[in-house]
Amino acid sequence: MQVNRVPIKHGIRWIAEGLRLVRQSLGPLSMLTLAYLFALMLLTLIPVVGPAAPLIMVQVLSVGLMEAVRMADRGKPPPLSTLFAGFRSYGSVARNRLIGLGFINAAATLLALAAAATVDDGSLIRVATGSMDSAELQALDEQLLWASLIFAALYLPAQMALWFAPIFAAWHGLGIAQSLFYSFFTVWQNRGAFVAFMLGWFAMAFASSLVLQAIKWLAPNTPVLLSIVLTPLSLILMTALYASYWPSYRDSVSASEP
Repeated sequence: MQVNRVPIKHGIRWIAEGLRLVRQSLGPLSMLTLAYLFALMLLTLIPVVGPAAPLIMVQVLSVGLMEAVRMADRGKPPPLSTLFAGFRSYGSVARNRLIGLGFINAAATLLALAAAATVDDGSLIRVATGSMDSAELQALDEQLLWASLIFAALYLPAQMALWFAPIFAAWHGLGIAQSLFYSFFTVWQNRGAFVAFMLGWFAMAFASSLVLQAIKWLAPNTPVLLSIVLTPLSLILMTALYASYWPSYRDSVSASEP
């Protein structure tokens, strides 16, 4: 396995590739994205461990999602069952490593949230779990800003280490420590492209919000119209976001794949 250094402009190209893949395989990829989000939502209903369960299982499910996008890029429509490839396609050793990565992700997330709670009394945790109403949210703007910055700063190294780690564990048979190390190293080597990638998606989200605000201004008091636009737009953008992870791997890593 060899890590490639890619130009900064590749970060924007990954977004374009994600949109291309969605246009090419909109039906299968959007259905897989819905199934992925629905599976994570169902995991939150598990008693006691519900809030942490999606943080653990997301590492396993993300392998299936990447496998589906890779199939779509090769012109093969991915079946819905591809989502569960991380559980059944790479053997028990890889599956256990993916679950181990999930526990690391859960621990990193909870530690970052706990650190953020020192400045906002746990408000960010309540936002993340959907237990805060809009009136409280507006009253805590500054606190939430600082808490979000603390969370992002602390979780960013973990995100870098976990970005490619599930793929390295499943597709390349690397151990947990190796997967984390090579993922962090790969992202760091191409940090310019990943910053461009992140900023590009922020710009896409901002542009989408402007479209929605324009609809609200042109057609006030029309929640049905807003939902008609918002639902498919959100799904397409979410699917394109997940699809764009694949070209980030494809360009950054040279290796034989299964």
